[in-house]
Amino acid sequence: MKFQQAFAAFFLISAVIGCGFSTEKRRPEAIEESLPERSVKKISEAEILNEVTRQGDSITAAVQAVFLNKISNKYAEGGFRKAAEYCALEAYPLTDSLSDVYKVFLKRVSVKPRNTSNEPSDVERGLLEAYDYAHEKNLTLTTNVQFIRPGDTILYNKPVFIASELCLNCHGPKENLSEDIKALLNEKYPQDKATDYKVGDLRGMWSLKFLKKEIVKSL
Repeated sequence: MKFQQAFAAFFLISAVIGCGFSTEKRRPEAIEESLPERSVKKISEAEILNEVTRQGDSITAAVQAVFLNKISNKYAEGGFRKAAEYCALEAYPLTDSLSDVYKVFLKRVSVKPRNTSNEPSDVERGLLEAYDYAHEKNLTLTTNVQFIRPGDTILYNKPVFIASELCLNCHGPKENLSEDIKALLNEKYPQDKATDYKVGDLRGMWSLKFLKKEIVKSL
């Protein structure tokens, strides 16, 4: 599967947003003069996708910062076991609350999920495979944004990597994990697949869904 075939091409379309005209006969002249300028607003598909990219980048950066801060605090309280317990018990409610804050559907997916809630959809799996192919070829991985048919929803994806040695305390080779972490993973994630990584590996991706009408409103 070629990387470039996994991403949708951008075709420009025009969306017309009309301001209706009243049947009122008497109207201030200033309003009459401004109507031709306000009556039609054309927004291209490319503009919509660019705005989704901007918002998606901003949201994922903010969410990632919240996660890292929370995990760092838990690690300071009780080491990697405490941090891993946080991920097991509190990370997903936090993701749900952040989805409400930003008014998007937000999750992380992986072909090697720790939690079964992170299983990708068919579309997401195809994108993950494309990212994996590109990563193996040492190509630069970037965000991907595309319309989902029938076109009222836009999918934003961004790759997630194993960023440092610290990640390997929970995601590294199984034989290198501490007994505490092994016990916790066996208890909380009996179907865990998220081990045997090394620094720099592709861990998965962020997956956000935006409503087109909400993006249009923001432009």
